Amino acid sequence: VAELPPLSDAWIAALDDVARRHDGLLGMASTVTLSVEYRVADGPTWHIALGDGEARVRPGPAEAPDVTFSTDRATATGLMAGAIDPLDAVITGNLSIGGDPRSLVGHHGLLATLGDVFAEVRAATEVGT
Repeated sequence: VAELPPLSDAWIAALDDVARRHDGLLGMASTVTLSVEYRVADGPTWHIALGDGEARVRPGPAEAPDVTFSTDRATATGLMAGAIDPLDAVITGNLSIGGDPRSLVGHHGLLATLGDVFAEVRAATEVGT
């Protein structure tokens, strides 16, 4: 995989490519319907949609996201690089959660699996650009 600038259209497309073929994520998508939207104030909005056995990452807003995460580009890049802890970002006010975060309860395995997807793309991403 070529190096990808973080939060670029190519980066979002790479996430989609990995998500569409990730066995663990596809297995979960057969039993879970969930839409998570990511909003970067000085960058893109994109979303992850799970359901009907499909896992997709798409540019732009979700039609009806269950949960939203909003932040700035520096925080988003730090989160993606693993340099910023998500809980710390929430506590400091650098990451806000909208929608119904209760929809994530009981999906710790899903969140870990999404972490694997991000890690695969992170390995090919130019962090800090």
